[in-house]
Amino acid sequence: MTDTPRARRVLFDHDGAPDDLLALLLLTQYDNVDLRGIAVTPADCLPGPALSATRKILDLTGEDVPTAVGVLPGRNPFPLAWRIDALRADALPVLNQKDHMTAGAEGPPAHEQLAAWLMRAPDPVTVLATGPLTNLAWCLEHHPEVESRIEEVVFMGGAIDVDGNVRQPGHDGTAEWNLFWDPDAAKRVFDSAVPITMFPLDVTNRVPVTAELARTFGRSYGDHLSDLAGSLLALTFGTLETTGLAYCLWDSLTASYLAEPGICAFETVRCDVVAQGESQGRTVRDSRGRAVRCARTVDADRFYRHFLGTLAPGGPGLPPA
Repeated sequence: MTDTPRARRVLFDHDGAPDDLLALLLLTQYDNVDLRGIAVTPADCLPGPALSATRKILDLTGEDVPTAVGVLPGRNPFPLAWRIDALRADALPVLNQKDHMTAGAEGPPAHEQLAAWLMRAPDPVTVLATGPLTNLAWCLEHHPEVESRIEEVVFMGGAIDVDGNVRQPGHDGTAEWNLFWDPDAAKRVFDSAVPITMFPLDVTNRVPVTAELARTFGRSYGDHLSDLAGSLLALTFGTLETTGLAYCLWDSLTASYLAEPGICAFETVRCDVVAQGESQGRTVRDSRGRAVRCARTVDADRFYRHFLGTLAPGGPGLPPA
C-alpha cells in the first residue's frame, strides 16, 4: 500500500556530493514538499561549485527556492579527492544549457540565513540535513528560540550497530562522516529538544548504487530529469575501487522518507554523540541519552522503485534480479 504523505514545509541543508544533489532532485519532484530554502554546507564538496550546481538544478526543474552557502568549518575535513565531485557535477552538460541562472542565492552565509528562515517561518518546519549539522547547531546555540520553529530534524548520519565509514589516522573507525566532520555540532543538536529522525549507515548502506540502476537511466535518455540523475549516478563509480567502501544512496533514501515514509521501519533508540577522542563523531547507545526515531530496516526494492519512478518517470524500471 502506498503511503499518503502529508504536506511539509522543508528547509534542506546538504553538502554537495552527487547523492546530495540526487536528494535535491527528488525533493523538487515531491508534490507534498514545499521547499523554503536550501543551505550548502562546505563539507563533502567545494562550496562554490556545490552552490552553483544546486542553483542549476533548481533552474532545470523550474523551482524558485532561495539558497545560501555555508562558511563554518568542520574539525575533520573530508578528503579533497571526494570534495571535487561538486566540480564535476557543476560541469555536467545537462546543467549548462543556458548562460544565466534565475535561481537566486541569498547574501548572508548559510548559518545566518538558516536562522532567518526558521525565525520567519509562519509554522514549524522540517529541517532535512544530508550533510553535517553545523549550521543547525549554530542556530540552536545563537538563536535558541528557533527550537520551537522546528517540527522535525530528518538527517542522514550516524552508525548504531554497524561500523562507521571513517578511515582516518587516529580514529577508531566507529563514526560516520557527517558526524565526524563536526562532532560538536552533532552533539549540540542531540542535546536539544528538537525531534530527530535519523537514517544511519545501518539502513543507508543497504541501498548501494548499482550498475543496473545506472544503466536503467540510459534507457530513458533524452529526458532532462533522468539524464541528470543518470549522470550523477555515473559520478559515483570508482568509489569502491578507490576507498574500499561502496557508494550508497544514503541521502536519497533519507529524502525519500518525506514522500514514502513506509520505505523504512523505525524504532526509538536512546543514544548520544561522542565529541572527542579516537571515537569522535560516533553515535552510541546510551540508556540516559536522548530518544531518537531511528530507521532500522529498509525495503530496498521499494526504495529503488520509488527512486526510478520519481527520476525516470515512464522508464522501463529495473530489470529482474
